[in-house]
Amino acid sequence: MIEYTGSNPAANQNPWSGLFKTIAILRIGTGALLMTRHAAAAVIAAYHFLWQEQEWAWVKTFADAGIPLPHLTAPAIALIVASVAMSWMVGFLTRFFAFLFLPIIIWALIILTRSGAEQAEAAWLYLLVAFTLLLFGSGAISIDKLFRLGEWLSRPKKRR
Repeated sequence: MIEYTGSNPAANQNPWSGLFKTIAILRIGTGALLMTRHAAAAVIAAYHFLWQEQEWAWVKTFADAGIPLPHLTAPAIALIVASVAMSWMVGFLTRFFAFLFLPIIIWALIILTRSGAEQAEAAWLYLLVAFTLLLFGSGAISIDKLFRLGEWLSRPKKRR
């Protein structure tokens, strides 16, 4: 698939050289950007909203969009986004978290497109990355690969 380049697939390859031959660089970079640009601030704001009763713009946005129980949904979405970012950075259950992230980013894309916000471009990119990670998995440098998680998805079936 995407992990193999070269003429001899049976040859031992250096696993660190596999970092640039695989989807892992996309996964790690996107996870780091998602965490630093969106998730960390959202989780901190959710904490202040829940325990210190401070105002939070996400709750108002969710209420304006007609999302039920915005005071509970907004912190849950912030926690999910942080979990997705952390999962992508370390490569743990990448396909599951990409699948979990798809409805969230599609909803965000609809809301951002309606309001004409500039962040819609970033939402499109996160959508494409989530779809790519859903299809190809975490790559060669990941916890999934270390523990062989999800290999049954990409392994050809045996014929009887």
